[in-house]
Amino acid sequence: MAHPTLADARELSDWRPPLGVISVYLGFDPADRGGAWRSELRSGVDAALGLAEGAEHERKIAVRETARRLLERFDDDELRPPPRGEAGFLEVSRREGQERWWGVGVMPVLPAVVLTDQPVVAELLDLCRRCEGSGVALLSTERVRLLRFAAGDLEEVADWELTIFSRDWRERKAQSTPNPARTQGISSSGRDQYGERLEHNRQRFLAECGRLAGERLRGLGEVVTFGPRPEAEAFWKGLGSTSMRTELGGEADLISIPKGELIDEVSAVTARLRAERDRDFVEVALEEALGGSRGATGLQETTEAVGEGRVEHLALDPTIGSSAEALVRGALAGSAEITIARDGVAELLAPAEGVAAILRY
Repeated sequence: MAHPTLADARELSDWRPPLGVISVYLGFDPADRGGAWRSELRSGVDAALGLAEGAEHERKIAVRETARRLLERFDDDELRPPPRGEAGFLEVSRREGQERWWGVGVMPVLPAVVLTDQPVVAELLDLCRRCEGSGVALLSTERVRLLRFAAGDLEEVADWELTIFSRDWRERKAQSTPNPARTQGISSSGRDQYGERLEHNRQRFLAECGRLAGERLRGLGEVVTFGPRPEAEAFWKGLGSTSMRTELGGEADLISIPKGELIDEVSAVTARLRAERDRDFVEVALEEALGGSRGATGLQETTEAVGEGRVEHLALDPTIGSSAEALVRGALAGSAEITIARDGVAELLAPAEGVAAILRY
């Protein structure tokens, strides 16, 4: 399944067909046997047709024909999942116009069918981010399971196990000695040395697995580990030469859990970590706007900064309306990072009219 990328969003943000675009975001819940998505689709199409009623004749006819093609695409009895969602953009045209479609493994947060002059891309950016891949490492002292997580799906990548040929400590045959205490001391010392060597081998094993994981997961931005922190820290040492972010997802022992039973846990943890990073960024941006020189908040100040190409990282609540789309397009044109704020993170932005930014200068 080809997921949308940041490059796709940037390309779409520059697209402006003469008669407009119908943007489509649909989510398919496997538990919904009634096909609620069909009602959302029909309602959105009706709204688009109503919006076009007051338009000039050519655009009105073009919207009708585009709506007909859209409905025909979904005119079947399928319940649709998988994928869990679809994002599509149709050029308004009387004849066959350009279309772009992606199936995604996650559901859009804001399902919609919208007629506008340009594509609605804020939701697409959120889907891009939620579909990004993450490495997942399940750790124990002598075993590492490596998986790749993307768009709600897990893929096994590697499974390494430390093999120790003899776990038994064996005392070397020594000459008899009249001092039993000395013999006991040698025995204890030998055991201690064996334990140290064993622990050293385990640490080397975990670090080497980290190095191999960096090679197998090249191109991903983060690795989330599950297992005891000491093992995680040894594993992270092997990742030290990469640029991947490391996160501890939890210290529970998941090493033997079947892949299918891991998906909900991994999905929840990666979503939580993403929300924590978003919250941290928004808090920094708001503090910088209050007492520093590189922050901006509010629609007017942030819009001006975006227009001047000064925004390094933009955070916004996508529910603030058309201003969100204008800000997103401007930020994409200026190669800024963009965080689409949801839930509690969006609440932090409410006093700042739903938008904040860190500036380049």
